[in-house]
Amino acid sequence: MSFKETIEKTATDWISDLESRSPDIVVSKWSDEIHYAVHPDKSGVYPMTREQFRTNDGTAAIFQNLKSFKISINEIYSDAEKRTVTMVCTSNGESEVGPYSIDCLFALTGVDSMWVTPVNITYLGRLDS
Repeated sequence: MSFKETIEKTATDWISDLESRSPDIVVSKWSDEIHYAVHPDKSGVYPMTREQFRTNDGTAAIFQNLKSFKISINEIYSDAEKRTVTMVCTSNGESEVGPYSIDCLFALTGVDSMWVTPVNITYLGRLDS
């Protein structure tokens, strides 16, 4: 498997980890130096370290309030030299307040099978009304 294929597989595995809705599983492939960010950051809590994300009450609440959660990768771009993967995705699910669909951009930088700083998620969409 080429390095490009390896980092793309690791990135898609990261999406699967998110779909687990378990903070412990989500951070299992994050390096200790990671600084996870969400843009826009309306809550003012980002960036977070691996441990801050794992133990954050808001993270746990988001995962607990999701009845279903699926992320589809629409496009994937990788740069083996920079060890980056950018994925254009759509997240669909059912929450306590109803269904939602959000378009998002995941930009990840990795070393081997671990994700390192920075990992940014940019939400391009909003909750369906």
